[in-house]
Amino acid sequence: MTRLANSAVIIPFLMFLAFMPFTTAQAKVDWEVSSAVQLDETPIDVAQTQGGDLIFLLTDEAKVVIYSAAGKVVGTIPVDPSVTDIAVSAKGEQLYLINSKRKTLQTVDINFIIEINVGDSPFLGPAGAKIVLAVFSDFQ
Repeated sequence: MTRLANSAVIIPFLMFLAFMPFTTAQAKVDWEVSSAVQLDETPIDVAQTQGGDLIFLLTDEAKVVIYSAAGKVVGTIPVDPSVTDIAVSAKGEQLYLINSKRKTLQTVDINFIIEINVGDSPFLGPAGAKIVLAVFSDFQ
């Protein structure tokens, strides 16, 4: 008799559980698109400098396109067509090219060439001579 009484309690409880909706806990996320850039080529991989001022985009056209934080192209670097992934150093002075087919990792040193308009400033030496401007920004 107690066995029948236990069944009378357990069976309705199991039926209640069977029809009870189960949900998993989910966190809510607040998000918005902060910027969008129309690309001319299909992207394969992307890397960003630590400060976010430069974005490096590997494309299917075998080149890395470098964008400023504002979305303007600041340079392009041709790469081997079989490069599959990229990474960039914290300040953007080195680009790492990963070639899965050839099992290689290339390190590319990057230096940006910036045109400086000197206008009618006085100068010594040839007018078309190249110069190197070194900026020491890590002094305390």
